[in-house]
Amino acid sequence: MFKYSHRFLEKLAGEKIDYLDFDRNWLDLQGFEVASEEVCGDDAIVELEVKANRPDMLSHLGVLREYYVYKGYKREPNIKSNVSIDNLKSLPIEVEVNTDDVGNLVLVCIKNIDNTKKTPDNIVKLLNNLGVASVNPIVDLSNFVMLELGQPIHIYDLDKLNQKLEFTNSKLGEKITTLNGSQIDVPNGSIIINDKDGAVCLAGVIGTQKVEIDHNTKNIIIESANFDAVKLRIASQQTHISTLASYRYERGVDANITKLGACLCAQYIMDACGGELDSAYVRFNNSEDNVKVVKVSNVNKLLGTKLNVKDIKKLLEDYYYRIEIIDDDAFKAICPSYRLDIEQEVDVIGDIAQMYGYHNIEPTMPNLSVEYQPNYNIINSDIIRNLMYSQNINECISYSFIHENAMKMLNISESNELYGDIRLINPLSNKFAVMRPNMLYSMLNTLIYNYSKEGTCDPIFEIGTVFKVDKSADTGYSQNSHLAVVLCGNKITKGFGVDKDVPYDFYDIKQILELIGQEYSFDIKLVKGENSAFALYAKVFINNVESGYIGIVDSKILKNFENGKLVKDKIYYLEINIDNLTMGVTPLGKQSKYPSIIREYNLLVKDGIEYQSIANLIKEQSQFIIGIQVKDIYRGKGVDKGYTALLLEIEYNNYNETLTSQQVEDIEKSWLNKLQSKFGVTLKA
Repeated sequence: MFKYSHRFLEKLAGEKIDYLDFDRNWLDLQGFEVASEEVCGDDAIVELEVKANRPDMLSHLGVLREYYVYKGYKREPNIKSNVSIDNLKSLPIEVEVNTDDVGNLVLVCIKNIDNTKKTPDNIVKLLNNLGVASVNPIVDLSNFVMLELGQPIHIYDLDKLNQKLEFTNSKLGEKITTLNGSQIDVPNGSIIINDKDGAVCLAGVIGTQKVEIDHNTKNIIIESANFDAVKLRIASQQTHISTLASYRYERGVDANITKLGACLCAQYIMDACGGELDSAYVRFNNSEDNVKVVKVSNVNKLLGTKLNVKDIKKLLEDYYYRIEIIDDDAFKAICPSYRLDIEQEVDVIGDIAQMYGYHNIEPTMPNLSVEYQPNYNIINSDIIRNLMYSQNINECISYSFIHENAMKMLNISESNELYGDIRLINPLSNKFAVMRPNMLYSMLNTLIYNYSKEGTCDPIFEIGTVFKVDKSADTGYSQNSHLAVVLCGNKITKGFGVDKDVPYDFYDIKQILELIGQEYSFDIKLVKGENSAFALYAKVFINNVESGYIGIVDSKILKNFENGKLVKDKIYYLEINIDNLTMGVTPLGKQSKYPSIIREYNLLVKDGIEYQSIANLIKEQSQFIIGIQVKDIYRGKGVDKGYTALLLEIEYNNYNETLTSQQVEDIEKSWLNKLQSKFGVTLKA
């Protein structure tokens, strides 16, 4: 927001202004909406809504420029000072600039001032109308310059300075005592100004008691400077101090008015309080013009107009640009120094639209050619979600944040591949302090909650995001979409026609994985491994790429969860990355015109031998074995301890002729002998 005075603007313009049209029409059209208008005696104070990207409008000079554009005067505001600081001697104190965060810098010394005099009544009245309290002539006049030009001014009592002004960056732990007597911590790296005794000003934000201006001040140094906007904003936010100066510095100040600000302030002070111009320090950083190359075709394409390069040149020159025509379709726009918002070609085009007048642009339908890019994350989520629904598995949703001790609760150490410790800087609570590296903690929480309410939990799944440290990524982190499935309790509950409960087992959770594999037509491979969070654990490879894991959760970790002891059943768990799932091609199997021979074998297998090893060995014995299927797995009565009865169904077929019983028996004999010699597997009696 910025308040400006009708009377003062007329004084700067040197003419009467039709405010009804200027305020309510022109400024509104340019995007500076009038928020309020207050009559103050013979004056009117207008409050404008100034957007953060137009800091040049935080002064009467900025409003005056808009008035000249509105009137079509094609001239710069004539605000000058009759004070010249050229050829003055050096300041009586040492000046050092030891930071790149200081741009243009002008320091002016005035001696023998009488600060006991009154601030001119017209200035006190104007300041009060604009909401600025009167303090003393020197402070009042520095504020007046800021409201006139937009250039913040800071003034030091020369007699209170200890021989030096050093512009530098603060170090950790520095403190200053502000003008109101409060001691504050200076944020590390802020722009700070020191004399030989220490800090005398937090640059652009607030001064200190040590060198403040009072009625006894006789000799002063006026500071008009340009500081880094980002550093100023950080300092203001972290100290919770916002001043008229910091408000402008945070948004950016025109570097080209630094000298004018110092000279004008010196003139006003000497006119009101006397004194003599003594010395000065001037430091200018050479800055290049802000030049944007704009294509006429882009202007007309974006605005829907039919402007030519000469039309555009006139519009922009009326708005203080300098234009160099390259050809009929391109020109260079040299932007005004105070227009800090012009960063791209489109920003210049925005000014063209304003000057041309939005009301003059005929509405047209946009002609956008957009190429469809499928979002496989959403597609995969929908496919898998429907698959889960078809299996009567319920969807749950949980937070991506987990407890700060989640890894410890899951018995997952830093060396564990499931470990993750991406902590939030400002968590809501310790229950939501870490970004989850996997979904195990979230799923167990949901499972245990359901057990605490119902004494059981139906099958559940979640499609959610997990986060990992990834040094190869631009951000240093990666996030992926995962599917997690939990089965626990009874698959079939005893009742009518069922004499006992049928619990879930590992093959039920494995069947869900195989169902996804069938839908996408990819190969699945399980590789047994060890993991401290699981009693049984296997890595899941999809098309030979490690994509997740499957297993039985170790019941010991449940004691680390509130109400975890309520879960007495085995917990079967599956988690896979679904980001890169793509539909494969299902090959058509070769069809034989000769009949197959299908036989079943009840094998006695020592515990610990993997089925895949048995199946691979059987297939290796003959090309006529075209299918192996597990029909039953049994442990218990009739089977020795340490052994499992494995019922296999094997299909034999010769694509060229009908197999004979003798041929099948020879093949059987071959693989049975191999199984017995290598794994000790025999036919169950």
